[in-house]
Amino acid sequence: MRDGCVLTTLADVERCLTTYADWWQPASSSILLVGGARRNSEIGDGLSPGVLETLDERTELIRRVALLEERDRRLLVLWYIAQHPVRVIARHIGVSPRQVFRRRARAIRRIVELGEDVSEAAAS
Repeated sequence: MRDGCVLTTLADVERCLTTYADWWQPASSSILLVGGARRNSEIGDGLSPGVLETLDERTELIRRVALLEERDRRLLVLWYIAQHPVRVIARHIGVSPRQVFRRRARAIRRIVELGEDVSEAAAS
């Protein structure tokens, strides 16, 4: 994170998308583990390591992805979360495999641009 900004580069966005479903991320909408029997000695406060460090990025990613076209949102979920092969993604969203690569790159650029739009509006 630079100067309080998140997801300012293509690499930032791809890293956040790639790690979104990592093992240390919350498995549900609740980030707290309930019940003493479920406690892990490595997670003494109920939070998995890494959750708080990436919370701003994850929140911003969700906000920006929600502004994308539905087809691009679905493409990103199928690519990064479900990790489907390109040919399967192409069939699901109704485009050629070549277009999957193009749409993914365009969607990632758009996610970065959406952050720039907010920064420019705040500076005005």
